[in-house]
Amino acid sequence: MAKYYDSYKAVFDQVKTALQAVTTIKTVVLGEQFKVQELPMAIISPDPTDIEQAAFGSMLDNNIRISVAILIRETEPANWFTDIVPVMGDVVDKILADRTLSSTVRDAIPTMFSPGEITTGGKLYYGGVVRLRALMFFTP
Repeated sequence: MAKYYDSYKAVFDQVKTALQAVTTIKTVVLGEQFKVQELPMAIISPDPTDIEQAAFGSMLDNNIRISVAILIRETEPANWFTDIVPVMGDVVDKILADRTLSSTVRDAIPTMFSPGEITTGGKLYYGGVVRLRALMFFTP
């Protein structure tokens, strides 16, 4: 019998693996404490997950929500469309290249693309947030 934690964590591990292959991102962080060092940096965080009874059997539908904050630079970009948006687009493209996240979910889709300012550790960075939703079925 599978444990929920293992199935849930596997989704995030696959997002991290996918983002580590994005050449425009130097550092990927998932769940651990970090210091901002090499930019661009992706920080993967869990958002609330909805769990519902599936239509058939004892299976549960899980809508796993994930935020990826992308810190790209410390100085204001001269042009958002050349300095920020392409790196964020690489994240979206990587997720869309394997929407099953190596078979850990039924489907994963980007649900938000928001270039902007991000403050962490009392410091301002320029980058943005990409949000994802992944549909996972779990049988207890």
